Amino acid sequence: MVLRQRRGFTLIELLVVIAIIAVLIGLLLPAVQKVREAANRMKCSNNLKQLGLACHTYNDTYSKLPPAGKSYGWNAGGTPDPVIYNHNGLMLLMPFIEQNNIYTQWKPTGASGNFRLNVGAAIPLPALDSVASGNAALASILIPTLVCPSDSGNPEVNSANYTPDLVVPGVKAKKTNYDFVVSVNEYGTANWSSTAALSARYPFGQNSSTKLTDMTDGTSNTFLMGENTYSTYNGMTGGWAYRAYLSVGIDPAGRYNVTYPAQGLNIWNYNNNASPPNNTPGQRASWYNSASLHAGGCNFVFGDGSVRFIAETIDSVDYTTGTTSNPSGVSTLHMLCRMGDGLTIPPY
Repeated sequence: MVLRQRRGFTLIELLVVIAIIAVLIGLLLPAVQKVREAANRMKCSNNLKQLGLACHTYNDTYSKLPPAGKSYGWNAGGTPDPVIYNHNGLMLLMPFIEQNNIYTQWKPTGASGNFRLNVGAAIPLPALDSVASGNAALASILIPTLVCPSDSGNPEVNSANYTPDLVVPGVKAKKTNYDFVVSVNEYGTANWSSTAALSARYPFGQNSSTKLTDMTDGTSNTFLMGENTYSTYNGMTGGWAYRAYLSVGIDPAGRYNVTYPAQGLNIWNYNNNASPPNNTPGQRASWYNSASLHAGGCNFVFGDGSVRFIAETIDSVDYTTGTTSNPSGVSTLHMLCRMGDGLTIPPY
């Protein structure tokens, strides 16, 4: 009998095979990540589309758009309403995004009195009996339509500067990745939008009652809602049910911080602060700027219901003397936020 010797892989051959597999994985992984992010961005776009349709349905039903929020108790200036609710206007959209069960259980409890805070004061908001009413339990529900799948941050509201009785033991209120486009002035003055000139107003504000027909610049040229991130360096991201201190909505063109304004899209740097969490992608600079975990920009839904991805390179700086590309002196981003300034929006 002739014995044949079996020959296995040599060490070199095995290492070569492993190296080839590693190279293939290295080539495949970015492609998989790109496909996943493309799917996430499409899902995010669909969420905003649903919110845009909800705004339109609300407008058809009540002949006006919902307010960004109802009766805050913490504005830095102005006179707050006699009864404080601190409700987020998203609650009014619940019946139109297939969450009518939440809406019918919600009890609009308020608190009487003047609760205005000093600027930067770390004082809790007035107690609104949210536990007894059951609102706190509702606020702890994570609503998929209000979540961007690309954001892997903490979806639970930090109780600091928040309604002290909002959190049910062991269950925390949930944040939202989408918010109404409001002027940063909404923080500085209670009910600012109700007295501001139309040329300066944004579509939403505290106790606002804007109609789609108020968008004289055209609904296709005016933001309704946009993205924000769970994590915020300066301030906090509020919940979808209650507004929190500094949580007024998003102002992509806002210029609240004078020395280093968080102005524009995907701004992560707040006043060049040396703290390590600052200037970290994923943690937006301040409480009012719009940011997302999508590379290169943010999704927005416009007044006509269309959703567009706005590149973070969009013109965002207002020029007092004007420029050749923008002779009005107002940035393209600012024009898209305001409803009726009558300016011609350049291509973006």
